Amino acid sequence: MADTRKLVLMIQPMSRQGALWQAILRSQGIAVIWEHPDVNLSDSFKHLKSAKVALPDLLLIDTRIQTLNAYSVCRWCRDHYPEVQVVLVNGAQKEITPSEREWAIFQGASDLLPRFQRDRLVSGAVARVKRLLELLGHSHLDSGALVNALIGASREQRSPDGAEHYRKDSHKQIMDL
Repeated sequence: MADTRKLVLMIQPMSRQGALWQAILRSQGIAVIWEHPDVNLSDSFKHLKSAKVALPDLLLIDTRIQTLNAYSVCRWCRDHYPEVQVVLVNGAQKEITPSEREWAIFQGASDLLPRFQRDRLVSGAVARVKRLLELLGHSHLDSGALVNALIGASREQRSPDGAEHYRKDSHKQIMDL
């Protein structure tokens, strides 16, 4: 039986935003690969195709990445891999204007989303994961798993080894909700 689990390839900075995306998507049963911002997508896709490995269903790309032009990736996917959806995240903005979203869609993105906000973490996570689930053809949001993932992400931020120091504030944010 074929694995019907959806795959999202994230290209995000090593940041709290990326860690939240990873936890949220995995909470919904979505496989996640978090790639380094310097990844060569063209080579990666060619290798996957030649190895007869499925391409990701969706790319989740932060527009702040200096080494990657997210809009060029949208156009490239639209032209060469139209089956792969691209969702852009502006990790610096709290809100996306309609004209910004329209431009991203014109470039080939399926959507442009804002960053997670500290004071609206749960509602923001619900809205964003619902949008991605819709794009991936999933109809069910597992809200219990989502909340547990957010709590788990907050605990990881308090890791005593300091390896995940970039997550230090999320536990307080979740507890304040």
